[in-house]
Amino acid sequence: PSPIYQRWFQDLGNSDPNLQIDYQSVGSGAGVERFSQELVDFGASDVAMKDEEIDKVGRGVILLPMTAGSIVLAYNLPNASKIKLSREVYVDILLGNIKKWNDPKIEAINSGLTLPDTTITVVYRSDGSGTTGVFTKHLSAISPEWKKKVGEGKTVQWPVGVGGAKNDGVTAQITQTEGAI
Repeated sequence: PSPIYQRWFQDLGNSDPNLQIDYQSVGSGAGVERFSQELVDFGASDVAMKDEEIDKVGRGVILLPMTAGSIVLAYNLPNASKIKLSREVYVDILLGNIKKWNDPKIEAINSGLTLPDTTITVVYRSDGSGTTGVFTKHLSAISPEWKKKVGEGKTVQWPVGVGGAKNDGVTAQITQTEGAI
C-alpha cells in the first residue's frame, strides 16, 4: 500500500505544512517488528497483526482497514504477452512441479501460443511481506499440497526459486531473468 500512503501523506503535508509524516516502506515483517519495539508510531500491512504480536505491544494496538489491493503474477517471457495460468498450474509452478514454459499443462490452456522450452524461475519476496502472507493464504486454501509442504505466512520456505528484497527486488529479478515468474 506504500504508493497510496505516500500520496495521502503528501496531500496531508500540503494542507498543513506543520504536519509531516515520514512513512517508510520496509515490508510487513520489519514494520510489525518496528511497531512492536515502539520505534515507529504506526505501520501498514496487507495482513493484520496476530494476537501474539499485538500482545507484545505495551502501548496497545488499533487495527484499521485502510485500503484494498490485488496481487498479480508477473512474468518475463518475450513474445508471450497473454499467458493464462489456471490455479492448478500456477501452484504447480510455485511448487516446482512444472519447470518449463512449454509444459503440456501450460500449453493446454494456451492454445494458439507457441511457448518456449525455457526454464521457469520462481521469484519471491525474501523479506517478511504482507503480500506474501495474503498470497500464501490463498495458495493454502486452493492446494492441499501447498498447505502441507509450505503453508502460509509473511515469510515461508519457498520450495524453489530465488528471493528478492521488497517489491523492487522482485521486480528487478523478474526483469533481469528471462523465464521468471
